[in-house]
Amino acid sequence: MIMKSSIRDNLIKNILILAIAAWLYPIIQNSLAQLKFEQTNDFLLVISMFLVTACFANFAFTYEKSKLNSKVGKILAHSSTFVFILLIILLLECIVSAVRVVYPSFYHVILGLATLLYLGIVLYDFWDLVKL
Repeated sequence: MIMKSSIRDNLIKNILILAIAAWLYPIIQNSLAQLKFEQTNDFLLVISMFLVTACFANFAFTYEKSKLNSKVGKILAHSSTFVFILLIILLLECIVSAVRVVYPSFYHVILGLATLLYLGIVLYDFWDLVKL
């Protein structure tokens, strides 16, 4: 029963992340419209460093070391993965949007790669939970 509710909670968490990311996408687009072309490479570098840090934090976490049978442990586990995955998808949105400005011919490639990266992170999140 604990596993079923954890998977349900994880599914809700990931749907909520997608909803927040979709809601924030126009805001990110508008913010990046203010970015000057000359600043875009520096922006991509900084965002990439944040993305690497967020991915490292996400993959360093494991449900195996969490106490999912306690309410507090479950909340902390899902809250931390929520923050990491939300941060990752928002940073990916920033990268894809910036690439659209600087390298428009690579936009679809970067969008596809970012989508695959995000899907891999979500699948890893479910796999880490199910392997318990």
